[in-house]
Amino acid sequence: MTEAIKKAEAIKKLEKELKSALKDPEIQKIYANGFSNAMGIGDIMILLKNSGKPIAVLNLSYTVAKTLSMKLGALISQLEDATGNAIMTTDDIKKSLSKRRE
Repeated sequence: MTEAIKKAEAIKKLEKELKSALKDPEIQKIYANGFSNAMGIGDIMILLKNSGKPIAVLNLSYTVAKTLSMKLGALISQLEDATGNAIMTTDDIKKSLSKRRE
């Protein structure tokens, strides 16, 4: 089996898993537009927020947190490459807005 076929099958499997999860009423769907994070002895804690209000806590092992970080970075890079636009971080926006106010 070629690498292209394996990749296509993996993508198809992921799409099926995502569609199934989105349709499942027992799986909670969360939208966040902010977060805070902290590090403990054995894991990372992410406090998800919506409009500044805490809505969920996500604990991840260091290994999963690092893998998630890398995978999210790769997804954002794909979007930026496809659109030719750099996605601003919340830190970038905060800095730009504070300069404007000065």
